[in-house]
Amino acid sequence: MRRALLTLLLVTAATAQTPGGKPLQTAFCPKTAEMETAPSGKYWFEGNLGQKHVRMFLERGGAGVVGILYDTADWMPLTLGGRWSGGQDGTVEATARNDRDAELAIVRGKVSERGFSGTWSTGEDGERLPLELKAVARPKCDGSEAWKVFNDKRWPITFSYPGSWHLSVNGDTVTLTCPDAAMMAYDGYEIDVLEGADANTVTSDFVQCGDTWLYGHDNCKCGEEKHCALAPVAERGGMTILKGDDIAWRAFCRGGGYVGPGQGDRQVLTFGDNWIVMEGRGPAAELVERMVGTAKRRAKP
Repeated sequence: MRRALLTLLLVTAATAQTPGGKPLQTAFCPKTAEMETAPSGKYWFEGNLGQKHVRMFLERGGAGVVGILYDTADWMPLTLGGRWSGGQDGTVEATARNDRDAELAIVRGKVSERGFSGTWSTGEDGERLPLELKAVARPKCDGSEAWKVFNDKRWPITFSYPGSWHLSVNGDTVTLTCPDAAMMAYDGYEIDVLEGADANTVTSDFVQCGDTWLYGHDNCKCGEEKHCALAPVAERGGMTILKGDDIAWRAFCRGGGYVGPGQGDRQVLTFGDNWIVMEGRGPAAELVERMVGTAKRRAKP
């Protein structure tokens, strides 16, 4: 499996200070508020925003709070950022923004052991909806639940994936998203399955040179092997499976902001004119190997 040797730093790091002298965190996402190192806490919620069923994640860092909220009807994450006042049972006021950084609403409410009770307000004269959520355990992203089978006649392969994950198909790309809203605070922490007609830089960085497969960045070309690494190759079920072990992955926040070295895995399944790439970033990368193991060529009618 191709993955960085260094694990993403999700612990706090005090390298800056507030005007009052309090140390600030640096390794957190999204970058929607200043986060002090203490007191800290992470919270997962699920419930209703008006008539919508939503999930929400909040992370507190002193007087700062950041988070993610998404509607389970569309799984489009919104970033949250604002202020936390009070103790562990605190009061939150945070701005909700979309991926274009447009302000959508102000979330206000009270955090308690039972959950979150508050409102979603779209301006002084706008809509005001109740936001009533219960506290829940952090959703699992380890693939321990029952898996489903992706079986779309438009695709040349079938494969299995965790049953609780959201699957969306957009043209020649299948995207799998874990239900943990905390994962959505990071850019691309999901699994993508892409279909291409041939090896190219859009779907992969593997190149075939004679009987040998190589991989690398843009400078990896046949005849310039010094820029490449040798790709392990396996044959299974009429497919050639390509892997790479040494690649640098970087972690970024949703909405921008570099975090540090990350982890990832990209593997290619090729047969005939078909070129399928399975790629995962962050903790989701741990499941790519298992998903590749479930892939099968679609039987001809």
